[in-house]
Amino acid sequence: MRTLLSLVVIGSLIAAGYFWHVNRQPPVVKPQTPQPPFSYDVDDVTVTARDGVTLAGTITTPQGDGPHPAVILLSVAGPDDRDQSYRGHKSFQVIADALARQGVAAARFDDRGAGGSGGDYFAADWNTLKEDALAIRNMLAADPRIDAMRIGFAGMSEGGAIAAMAARDAPGAAFVILLSAPGLPGEAALKLQLENTLNAYGISGEEADRYRVLFTEFISIVTSDPQAEETRTRLEAFLKGPGRALIPPYGFMPKTVEGQIDLFLGPWYQSNLHFDPAPVYGALASPVLAIGGGLDPIAPPAHHLKAIEALLAQAPTDDFSVQRLDGLNHLLQEADTGLPTEYAKLDNTISEDALALIADWLARRGFGTPTGGT
Repeated sequence: MRTLLSLVVIGSLIAAGYFWHVNRQPPVVKPQTPQPPFSYDVDDVTVTARDGVTLAGTITTPQGDGPHPAVILLSVAGPDDRDQSYRGHKSFQVIADALARQGVAAARFDDRGAGGSGGDYFAADWNTLKEDALAIRNMLAADPRIDAMRIGFAGMSEGGAIAAMAARDAPGAAFVILLSAPGLPGEAALKLQLENTLNAYGISGEEADRYRVLFTEFISIVTSDPQAEETRTRLEAFLKGPGRALIPPYGFMPKTVEGQIDLFLGPWYQSNLHFDPAPVYGALASPVLAIGGGLDPIAPPAHHLKAIEALLAQAPTDDFSVQRLDGLNHLLQEADTGLPTEYAKLDNTISEDALALIADWLARRGFGTPTGGT
């Protein structure tokens, strides 16, 4: 049996794992990467999280009269640096640069355990990551250059779900921007990824059924009580047996079965697995922009974006926009296939159309100037 299912079983680690792999290769500077001198201020800062962990990041602030609106950028799954870097691409630096030029400040931080930040990313559940976002918000609200009443959240992939959780819980969150965010419950999202992966690689018939059986067994184990010794015993036997085909060769993946068990039964992965989008998106009261790429095989918009739209229609917010951008992948790059193996090969870091859509949507709501403004 081929091992491509390793791209499926851990779901949100698809992008994260590929980032780690390609970042081990010599970097190639991509055309959209901003180069100095900058027309805005760039400050490296730290903030103390609720549990005492120090998070390191960068704030880009427009020059001129403030206070300015601001956005907190939250990255895809995995311990990413503040720029969401991968093989020369620095997508969050590109977004922050574009927004600063339109009058919107941006805060981007190294995830726990990455760059200059302390802590252990995989030991944190999604609620902890949400609290990190709220700690960053509190720091921005105390900055005289920032308008405390005009701070919003934006996140890509898993970061979109975290952004929505933070906006839901932050008093007076100004807006939420969801980029390729998950709209299905965790287990359903994994099942859909399995089918998409089988289709992408032309696997059908008995071979496809064998993958489905393995997937069902894995889900049965990891959705059991993660604290129970019986669960650990079952998972150990699975990973030492047929489940070995499911372990991807990512650098951050523990090399030992014991470490892999800790990851799959730990807080971060369990948050992915048990994510329920209804009480998150369905509770948003702020303006919401949701964008999905038409070539995205990880959170295909026909399922995820459609589900988000249905939840927002029932939410307290009376201002939301859902946009599918054809020809873009999960990272909102202009792509050919949309598959993760293509990410690093592409010259564009993020679609200019996506950047313009974000800036114009914000400007129409009084956050910054329209595209092409000063």
